Amino acid sequence: MTREIPPLQPLAPIVDEMREIARDELPAPRTCRIKLWDDGTFDAGVYHSISDDELESIRYERTTSEIVWEHLSGGGYVTTTFPNGETLHEPTIDDAEVRVITTVEPPY
Repeated sequence: MTREIPPLQPLAPIVDEMREIARDELPAPRTCRIKLWDDGTFDAGVYHSISDDELESIRYERTTSEIVWEHLSGGGYVTTTFPNGETLHEPTIDDAEVRVITTVEPPY
């Protein structure tokens, strides 16, 4: 494990492919989010929020190297407050539809 955030450049081909897929699969407007961690893991996704509780996305599934389409609805949050004062907000989903679009070569 390193103590540095990995470079973004190796992700560019995957993110570009996701953006192209999103143009065909998701209505506009779209948002692209990339998160990088210093252990070499990352999340990447292109999203369209249909409403406050409905979302379509194209995302990279790092455990399988798949680019997947998702439709999530009925979401909300369950909030738990612990005796030490810490609060945890966990997302909930009423309905989820997922399909694999393609598999790509992992960047790292």
